[in-house]
Amino acid sequence: MTPLERLESKIASAFYGRFVSLRPVQEGAIDPILAGKNVVLSSGTGSGKTEAVLAPLVNRYYSNIFEEEQPIILYIAPTKALVNDLERRITSTVSSSLNIRVGIRHGDRDDLKSGQPPHILITTPESLEVMLFRKDKALDKIRAVVLDEVHLLYNTQRGLQLAVLLQRLKKKLTHELQWVAISATIARLENIQNFLCDAPAENTVFLQYPSQRSIDAHVRHIKKPGDFLDLVLKIIGDQPAKLLVFTNDRNSTERLAGILQSDKKLAPGVFTHYSSLSPEVRHEIEKNFSILRTAICVATSTLELGIDIGDIDAVILWDVPGNVESFLQRIGRGNRRSAKTNVICLIPDTSLTVMMDTLRFLALIDMAKRGEMPVRSPFNLYGAFVQQSIVQVAIENGQFKKISEIFENFTQFPYMSRAILEGILAELASNDYLKHHGFKNQYGASENLYKLIDYRMIYGNFSAQSQTIEVNAGSKNLGEIPIYNLLTLHTGDPIRFAGQDWKIREIKNKMIQVERTARTESSKRIRYMKKGIGFDPVLTERIWQIIHGEDTAIFTDVATSLRSDVLKFCETMQRHCNNRQIPYEVTSKEVCYYTYGGYLINKAICLMNNIQDPEIDDISIRIKLSNSVPIQWNALSTNPQDYSKIFDSLFEVTSEQSVFQTMLPENLQKEEFLQEWLKNDYIPKILERLKNSEQVKMMVV
Repeated sequence: MTPLERLESKIASAFYGRFVSLRPVQEGAIDPILAGKNVVLSSGTGSGKTEAVLAPLVNRYYSNIFEEEQPIILYIAPTKALVNDLERRITSTVSSSLNIRVGIRHGDRDDLKSGQPPHILITTPESLEVMLFRKDKALDKIRAVVLDEVHLLYNTQRGLQLAVLLQRLKKKLTHELQWVAISATIARLENIQNFLCDAPAENTVFLQYPSQRSIDAHVRHIKKPGDFLDLVLKIIGDQPAKLLVFTNDRNSTERLAGILQSDKKLAPGVFTHYSSLSPEVRHEIEKNFSILRTAICVATSTLELGIDIGDIDAVILWDVPGNVESFLQRIGRGNRRSAKTNVICLIPDTSLTVMMDTLRFLALIDMAKRGEMPVRSPFNLYGAFVQQSIVQVAIENGQFKKISEIFENFTQFPYMSRAILEGILAELASNDYLKHHGFKNQYGASENLYKLIDYRMIYGNFSAQSQTIEVNAGSKNLGEIPIYNLLTLHTGDPIRFAGQDWKIREIKNKMIQVERTARTESSKRIRYMKKGIGFDPVLTERIWQIIHGEDTAIFTDVATSLRSDVLKFCETMQRHCNNRQIPYEVTSKEVCYYTYGGYLINKAICLMNNIQDPEIDDISIRIKLSNSVPIQWNALSTNPQDYSKIFDSLFEVTSEQSVFQTMLPENLQKEEFLQEWLKNDYIPKILERLKNSEQVKMMVV
């Protein structure tokens, strides 16, 4: 009997009736899921992963679905947009043929409150938090959980939160809980179980199906806005075409859409898509884009995921994505029904580093063609423990809760201890989020905890940079500030913003209303964090290898006008140094070492050599001649642990932290930050290259 034949015929027909044969991922998932195993599954974008896991899950729990008339399968996706799309796709498969109801629970929609409860409930981690917070009985009969796009949660605060939520859900149930985690971009499947799910290895099956797709890439520099419009018009030509343009920020999205809309022919079919738009607007955009024969959607990362907006003829990337996972997700949206991906990589007219951006694109393309993914072991994270500790107190209406009861939900994490939790709770008490009981090992709510609830900040672990609040003067929008400022600002406070002095009239969940006031020295400071710490070091290492590689075929992906400059740059570097040398140049003011080591490694080198006030980026170390000291390259250790004496100085607070990470004791914030240094497999490789290289002086390149 084949795996397909082990499914009930009506279920097999509902999910696979239109297919002549099953794809390998769909056939391979049936037996372990039917046997009740937990599964971590990796397969390429558009390979049918959703059907692969849902068909056997529906088959396994089909009788429970109609016995309980409650949600039986919980499907968790990282964004509301993907939740909405999944609901449409899954409903079309199981509703009429199997009489299975599919519903949504998130901040914009709650199908648990309307009519009969769904059998398959699709939600986000944050909405699962809300349901557990409210002790929702709709979760009582859940038998299986699907974790979609799990790479977006691995080694993140949201992922740690979800891991604790799954633990809390298991404790709520009186029966076993089966889980399945799926993604298109996972390097080491065992890491997903170790980070997210508390389960013995013998109960988990790992299924990996590499997706081989030819990538037709083209890299070019857009020197002026009109060049972008001309390129798009050339791509579309006289035939119907669908283009998806990815940007790295909302401002670029609006700018490019404006450029395209200046052409009357294109204007009706140009759309924008990003997180600040309302759900209704985003849904309308997705619908209109999918039905038009010729259309262009300019989007941020909101469309990286598997939202079905129809077949895309080509993907355009405006600026370089920060990592290979994001690159793969974006290009994976193109030509999903064929074995070939067309991607056009554009270096913006605003770029100040055209040569390096070109090489970054080539590094990403090279890794994608090889199917190579960066590997990081599971991180020791703590920020979500702050949020979960606060939640557990808030669930009981702020009443005092024993430390031992809070700790019960964290015991699955081997690096977490009672002593660490006590330090976290003490820090929260010192900042007025919790208060310690005078005679017992208990903590209850304090004033700032209720602010977190009022501002609905208690449920999520998004990065600080992704959460903002508007500042308005009357009907005029002055701009946005990070949402964590709500924890320190109050009505009546004077603030300095947009170059002027204001007094806060009112604070609402999504807005701060201000009015002009006289200058004062007592203005409350608006807090901002430093941005992230640069590109993934795997990219800088790959760039170095490309520069010194003998195979020049990779440069055929670069536009002719740009290719000659890139080749000339690489040839010049090869004349001055080889792969095991570190080129440097000296000017009248500074010495510059080109390490191609990444920001963290370059900073560590400077700290270990006591270099004062260096300028550091992903590629180089610039040292003032007045501070110049010889760098002892051969003294570098290849073991990241050997740099412990500089760990305190290596640490930086960045906007990638969540609100709850900033509430951690400083020693835990440092330990979290250092996970990238300690758990990235490429850090030792780059240190080894630099240790065994000699420095060589070169002319200015």
